[in-house]
Amino acid sequence: MCLYNKAFILGAVIFLVSCELGSVRHSGLRVPERYGASEYSQLLDQAKRRYLREYYLYPDVVIDKIIKGEVFEGMTTDQALFSWGRPDNIEARDGSWGSVEKWLYGVDSQGHAYKYLHFKNGRLNEWKE
Repeated sequence: MCLYNKAFILGAVIFLVSCELGSVRHSGLRVPERYGASEYSQLLDQAKRRYLREYYLYPDVVIDKIIKGEVFEGMTTDQALFSWGRPDNIEARDGSWGSVEKWLYGVDSQGHAYKYLHFKNGRLNEWKE
């Protein structure tokens, strides 16, 4: 096998391994951090749509709600992050019933939130706007 073919095969293997490890990203955007989608928040609505459709494979109904800043019952934590952004505070508990998270937004000096999202086992089940 000639040197050119060996170099080509080695390059292809490195590329495939890097894709598997997640270092090559679609559209040149990094996957947002769990509670902070800084790259996403700077995109225009049309780019957000493309990003959510192509990278996360969300259906158009979900994308429309996210773009409008709406939430809905059954929404995942990642979808809520895209819709409302990073919370000011997160209260989390685990128990025999599963995991519960309460995301607080606009917390005042006494610790009361102006709005919140309540997740049970990673799905939104209650909120206050």
